[in-house]
Amino acid sequence: MPEDVRIGIRLPVYGMFPTDKPFDLIHDLVVTADRGGVDSVWVVDHFLMPDESIRAAGGEPARNAPLEAWTTLTAVASWTKNVKVGTEVTPMIRHHPSILAKITSTLDTLSQGRVILGAGAGWFPAEFTSFGLPWYRIGNRFERMHEAVEVVKKLWTEDAADYEGRYYRLKGARLFPKPIQKPHPPIWFGGESDRILRAVVKYGDGWIPANNTAPEKYKALVERLKAFASESGRGPSSITITGPFTAQIARSYEEARRSVEEYGSKAAGERMSTSWNIAFSASRLYGVWGTPEQCIERMEKYVRLGAKHFILDLLPPTTSRTSVELLCEEIVPHFRRR
Repeated sequence: MPEDVRIGIRLPVYGMFPTDKPFDLIHDLVVTADRGGVDSVWVVDHFLMPDESIRAAGGEPARNAPLEAWTTLTAVASWTKNVKVGTEVTPMIRHHPSILAKITSTLDTLSQGRVILGAGAGWFPAEFTSFGLPWYRIGNRFERMHEAVEVVKKLWTEDAADYEGRYYRLKGARLFPKPIQKPHPPIWFGGESDRILRAVVKYGDGWIPANNTAPEKYKALVERLKAFASESGRGPSSITITGPFTAQIARSYEEARRSVEEYGSKAAGERMSTSWNIAFSASRLYGVWGTPEQCIERMEKYVRLGAKHFILDLLPPTTSRTSVELLCEEIVPHFRRR
């Protein structure tokens, strides 16, 4: 596959599974993807998701919350040989950065250098407040995110790390083993605010916008990111620009249409204009759905706008097996022939 176009999947780690054992489905999806030429496997890093998201995935909000991200990725790494593994994305304010540095360094070692740290400032207050975790004002969240990234990088790269920040402090901290990837595992930031875009330029190796972003908005955001990079003297080509989309790939257009309309309607709920779930409900308009040929056409549009790495969200779980099979059989080979 050309260096400028990669394809990843995001595992369906919440909702109602078409089996009594979620392990079976997730294992099969991962193994199929790894053998089928998929480049990366991603997991959402949330304790909770909005109720609409759980219902759209066929589940009950009180029972079918996401699996824990880094534990799941450890299993994914053990089942695979080739795919990169990453979070989409980890709220950097929820973990002490020294713990996160240890987790990711260990997983990079065990996976032989395949970790991507997806980083963000958090967006869903309920998953913090309901568990007794602090939820800060937006400016404070970003300050803490910046410091956390600096701490993680120091621990990844320095033999004895010192750090004196407003929120975090290290004194001669020795974290071993170091990650296999040098100088360190890549960090990809998730979000689309100017704060996030500037964090990408300052600290990041990649950028993940919101799911199912409209083409005109995607184009504008890519141009803005490139402008910030140029202002900072950084070459925009050094940043991996992703395209995250809900993916429902079927053998017939009608089958995919019915599925995506049902999913999008449930995801929108009764609060579509104000819900956190607007990105999920937009799958009907901008998701990667349809036959493989139609999905390729949708993806090629975003390649022309600057997408280098797709992250295809295999929701709901009931359609994920067919989607990943067709992805590997027809879509991945197409992009390899480009």
